[in-house]
Amino acid sequence: MKEVYNNEKRRGLITVLSIVAVLLIGVGIFFYYNFFRQTKSELIEAVPTDAVFLFEVNDNTDFAKNVSPLLPYFNELFAMDVLPAFESVHNALPANQYDITISGHPLDNSNVLLFNTHIDKASFKRMLKALSIDPGNCETFEQQKIYTYGTDFKKLHFAFVNHILSITTSMDLLKKSIVQHRHPKNLLSVEGFKKLYDLAEKNKKHNWLFVSANYTDELCTYFAPASAAKIQAFKAMSPWAAFQIRFSSNEMMLSGYTFTGEKMQEQFANVIADSSIPEDLLPYHTSQYYQLELPENDLCYFTMPQDTACGIRFMLVKRDTTGNSYSPFMNDRQMEDLMAAYPNGVFPVTDSIVLPTRSIFDSTQYKLFAIKGDQYLFAPSIEAYVMYNQDIASNGAITGNRYYKFAKGNIASSNIMEFTIYNPTEKKGLPSKLSEKGKNSHFGQDLFIFSLSCNNITDDFASVNIYLNFVK
Repeated sequence: MKEVYNNEKRRGLITVLSIVAVLLIGVGIFFYYNFFRQTKSELIEAVPTDAVFLFEVNDNTDFAKNVSPLLPYFNELFAMDVLPAFESVHNALPANQYDITISGHPLDNSNVLLFNTHIDKASFKRMLKALSIDPGNCETFEQQKIYTYGTDFKKLHFAFVNHILSITTSMDLLKKSIVQHRHPKNLLSVEGFKKLYDLAEKNKKHNWLFVSANYTDELCTYFAPASAAKIQAFKAMSPWAAFQIRFSSNEMMLSGYTFTGEKMQEQFANVIADSSIPEDLLPYHTSQYYQLELPENDLCYFTMPQDTACGIRFMLVKRDTTGNSYSPFMNDRQMEDLMAAYPNGVFPVTDSIVLPTRSIFDSTQYKLFAIKGDQYLFAPSIEAYVMYNQDIASNGAITGNRYYKFAKGNIASSNIMEFTIYNPTEKKGLPSKLSEKGKNSHFGQDLFIFSLSCNNITDDFASVNIYLNFVK
């Protein structure tokens, strides 16, 4: 009887101790997130999780200097027209090198920026004095003071929370940022973001741009559907990407990584970037090309300009020159019969020919094909095939076009995916590749080359390069 009593007593004690432990953990978490952790927050802790892009500026002088020639495009793509207003407040701080984040958040069908930087309490007081702001002239939210300041550019709202100065044109966004400080989860809790962020933190010499897959929707509004579809494909494959950003007077180079979600790993499973664009077979007047490596085929699509929005599309399929088979999509007997029936080397695409696995973006009805070196060239018509041969004969291959060299010089030599559009006629802009919004924008009117490539996929990351060239 005594033993039963002792067992019940022990069970009761264990229950009480468990409840106490849970309560202590809860109280500990509360005090950590509301007191101890808040002494000095990391900048990322002030960024609401609905951000669609984030600039981490480690060298503000370099960023401000080199982005200036490209501001018309940054204003359209990243709502940077408020940057002068931010700078007017930031310049009121004591001279120093500040770490900065600039994040974009969707609001009313556009993006609103949130500017964050680390400062101390003394610097904040000096800033208020320099801006002639009465410290008592503020409103309170979540026990934090919010100040409003009108500049020659915009009306700004800002707050100083846990050694972070946060500035924005949106009061709602600033309040979200204040609440974010107290929230146990931030962007580092978002799938894919933390690994990329940790990678960027190892290289603080460069300025970084983090882009959410949700931002793809905004970018694609500048392109016509055919071109936008190729860019949009990345949205389903990867939730976040991070790029080191470099600028020149008319160029933007982004080199970095994308987090490889399950869809990207499935799409490119067992694919090795060991081949390059068959550039000797792409004509000088190629306006767009798209190479995709798949386990069963290496495909390269290219477009030649015509008086249509899409131009004329061709497809190159790599031949298996190591084996005895003529083709991956028909048997040897069929190929021998075609060669006997069509001695000119231009063969019809018949129902008996099973075309190789094609890109989901390719809906072209190919009517004929020919053997070109180690490739099969597919064309939609005999007229298109003749135009292709005439351009190659008269102007040579794409390698002679200096703008192609600009793009190739900024991406890897071998990729599992490579997409480039540019204007081979050396005229300003890419009207046939753009939407109406794109045609009416500085970005669309001046964009001359857009190149995106992907290689070296691992379990966590894929290397990605983007190159943009503008002609003013």
